[in-house]
Amino acid sequence: MKGVLTVEDVHKCFGRAEHRVQANDGVSMEVMAGQVVGLLGHNGAGKSALVNQVVGLLRPDSGAIHLCGVDAVADPAAARALTSVQAQANVPISGLTPLRAIELVGRIRGLAAPASRSRARDLVAALDLEEWARVRAEKVSGGVARLTAFAMCAVVPGRLVILDEPTNDVDPVRR
Repeated sequence: MKGVLTVEDVHKCFGRAEHRVQANDGVSMEVMAGQVVGLLGHNGAGKSALVNQVVGLLRPDSGAIHLCGVDAVADPAAARALTSVQAQANVPISGLTPLRAIELVGRIRGLAAPASRSRARDLVAALDLEEWARVRAEKVSGGVARLTAFAMCAVVPGRLVILDEPTNDVDPVRR
């Protein structure tokens, strides 16, 4: 059985000569459907670089990445369509409320308006965000913004869901 994600001998370097930094050095892994995998390492270990390669935002120097049978290096747009990502940095949703941002992502990912509103409300309730659901993003805390980004990722999850440091800024109770 093939995995949802297969990474084979991926290498990625940044810089040149004496300033060359090895981000990924022969990374191989397979993630099966329904499996939860944690990628751990110190700051600068190449975790985000690997995530960016999986979703086609960064091209590996060598190696192969397949997502649900799609060659993510040759067809990065198809890989992105199969993936939901909560990036390490908070998503800029200025001018929107958390509820509206979640609804909009649901619509972008193919839900009809009523289904998107319902799913957004369910996620807001599940994450205990009702108090901030209709507050403009500029006035919410970093933790609320982070949970909103998680809900935006989960509103219509892809075949592969990637959460890059999902609990940064989130208070211990909600974490």
